[in-house]
Amino acid sequence: MADCTAVQAALSARLDGEPTGMDGAVLDAHLAHCADCRTYYDRAAELNRKLNLGVAEPRTMVPPDLSEIILAEVEPQWRRRANTRVIASTVLRILLVILGAVYTLWAVSMLGDTASISIQEDPLTARLIGEAATFRLGLAVGLFFAAWKPQIIPGMLPVFGALWTFNLGFAARDLVFGVADSTTATTIVLSLISAVVLGLTWLNSRGAGVLRRTWGSLNATPM
Repeated sequence: MADCTAVQAALSARLDGEPTGMDGAVLDAHLAHCADCRTYYDRAAELNRKLNLGVAEPRTMVPPDLSEIILAEVEPQWRRRANTRVIASTVLRILLVILGAVYTLWAVSMLGDTASISIQEDPLTARLIGEAATFRLGLAVGLFFAAWKPQIIPGMLPVFGALWTFNLGFAARDLVFGVADSTTATTIVLSLISAVVLGLTWLNSRGAGVLRRTWGSLNATPM
């Protein structure tokens, strides 16, 4: 009869699909009469089966859906920013309307002053006051329109910026000659406030990135 050690080695080789070095009929006959080798073979076969089942087949890893988690974190911040922009837009547009109303009242007041001036006796003063009033009415209309359509603001900013710059220069001259008055200060302050509010309204309506995009377009730099 074959040695159990040799038989068990051959049985292990059989399970691994390797040459056993022993006749198959001899192995089967030994298993039929040897309880120890039969037990060994059954346990080895069971272990081999478990090992084969334990080998993971390649699977496609599906990442977890994190969209709900991301949205839960991002949406409140987005809503807060959107609400802030809406509130800021409303406040800034109201300020533009108020500034337009101030320019309008100023123009009406100047036109009222012309009633006390004789056009025949002092036509130059009457004409200058009329032109100044017309100029302020034009600024008022521009501010009203900017409050309605903020996209036109880029075209208005150079006007108000230049207006403030030249007014500041003339104010400095008036101070040197001692002829500056309250009208000069009012013109400077009002034009500066108008330019600042226009700029803030434009930035709020277009987002902070508008400065970078505008600078790139002015320098012909592709963004």
